[in-house]
Amino acid sequence: MIPSHEVPTDLLPLLESPFDAQMAFSYPRESWSRWLGHLGQLEPFIDDLPAALDRPTVTELVATHAQKDPVSAFVPAMIWGHGNSGYGPYRVARVLTQSNTPLESQVDQSVLRKLADGYRVAAADGPIAGYYRMNNEAYIKHLGPAFFTKWLHFSTAATATDPAGVAPILDRLVLDWLHDHDITIRAGQTPGYENYVSLLSSWGKPYDLGPAQVEERIFRLIRDAQEAEGNTEAL
Repeated sequence: MIPSHEVPTDLLPLLESPFDAQMAFSYPRESWSRWLGHLGQLEPFIDDLPAALDRPTVTELVATHAQKDPVSAFVPAMIWGHGNSGYGPYRVARVLTQSNTPLESQVDQSVLRKLADGYRVAAADGPIAGYYRMNNEAYIKHLGPAFFTKWLHFSTAATATDPAGVAPILDRLVLDWLHDHDITIRAGQTPGYENYVSLLSSWGKPYDLGPAQVEERIFRLIRDAQEAEGNTEAL
């Protein structure tokens, strides 16, 4: 286990006070449709998505589609995860097809099974079990922890009855923020993610907040810092 850490002083006010969720953001719909539209029925699905996405909207989409159509649940989670980045559509198409030429390929059926498996395990057994599954038996090439924790986040947000059961996202931005606060998490392995969840849980418990709710507040701090520096790429 990592040593206990007091709540960072810049995070504390966001835990103590009412918190307004991140506003929905727009994304390059045409690029997503160009790279993924040929995969099954994704072109009309992407065309029908809201023009702007936030966490509650993506959670609802995942809840609606995950069990019968994992791809239609996975895609909005990845759109949200990549924000306005120009490389997101190609990378997600490569994940789904397991091909470096995704425009010439179709969805790899093993990816469907593994996404469904990660969703099922996380929903039934919690974030740590979901992380272990996605990092081992349900490992998908090109889908590392930074983005499969986004899949797990929305999967558990769609199914959990308690905030403690919602998986927090752990990506490079969060790792850098923790490092800036003298906290080192060993990324890429289940024990590291378990330590991260434990840390956020300890910070949130006095305020009746689950680990993902703490993580969302960390993202707010990251976002505010980016805006102050003139970098407005969505998180």
